[in-house]
Amino acid sequence: MRRSILLLCAAAACSASQLRLRGGAPPVWKDLVKAPAVLDSGYSTDNKLEITSKSGLNGGIGLKTTFLRNAADKISSTFKATTSYQGVDIEANLDGSGTIKGEAKADVSGVKLTLGGSLKGGSSIKDMPAPSVAAEYSKGDLTCNARVEGKNLEAGAVFQAGDVQVGGFATYDSSAGTLGDPTIAATYNGGNFKASAVVNGLKGDDVQATYTQSINSDLDVAGTFSTNGNKFALGASYKVDAGSSVKGKINSDGILNLGYKREVDKGSVLNAGFQVDTNNVDDRHFGISLAMST
Repeated sequence: MRRSILLLCAAAACSASQLRLRGGAPPVWKDLVKAPAVLDSGYSTDNKLEITSKSGLNGGIGLKTTFLRNAADKISSTFKATTSYQGVDIEANLDGSGTIKGEAKADVSGVKLTLGGSLKGGSSIKDMPAPSVAAEYSKGDLTCNARVEGKNLEAGAVFQAGDVQVGGFATYDSSAGTLGDPTIAATYNGGNFKASAVVNGLKGDDVQATYTQSINSDLDVAGTFSTNGNKFALGASYKVDAGSSVKGKINSDGILNLGYKREVDKGSVLNAGFQVDTNNVDDRHFGISLAMST
């Protein structure tokens, strides 16, 4: 598998060097295939309050507390702390169940390394699962990344040539000795529009195509179609003024989402989300969240 990863990166570097390249490193794999913001974020129907602050300890520790209303009589909370020490960025998360998650990031000789681990509430250290180790490396117009967690390995590579970005991703289970179906993606950036395609597996029967376009400085539209079940989604985002925006989307299952965002004050943002199943209008959800920075 190591040889396959090295060959993947080497082939990408060779192919990219033969084409006219644009400056700036390409994104990592997860960002290459990430859904456009018009269809992805800003539609949450959670009722929550987020408070972010920064203490003066250790040169500044970031603190974030989130209160989430799960039901009429239940509110849960999560706590997040971030800091930096001798070039290492450290993040710790604690949720209402007592589960602790930690992550440390550092740049070592141009390689971005990430070490992560978690411990469920009520568990002892000996029951802690194997930590995850991830690495990301960029050089010129090539970016490679790999992640190992337990006996599972995943790796990806992305290179760019001009306005085109192409990448590949694969997984490997060392316990079973099996290689997962690879995924291939390509994106073309035409300035005010972007077109992309993602092929899952080598059979070519699971393809997802996405198109996004900025109509003007205030209006963005996006659409996606998948051959797996002939699913589609359409959406639009509109900037009402300097401090507020609205967006909406609908998919082939008849799920309609609406989102509203407004900057109430400096450091305070209000979000509202609404979701309804157009096939059953009684199935609807609404939520409001407020994020404050002090």
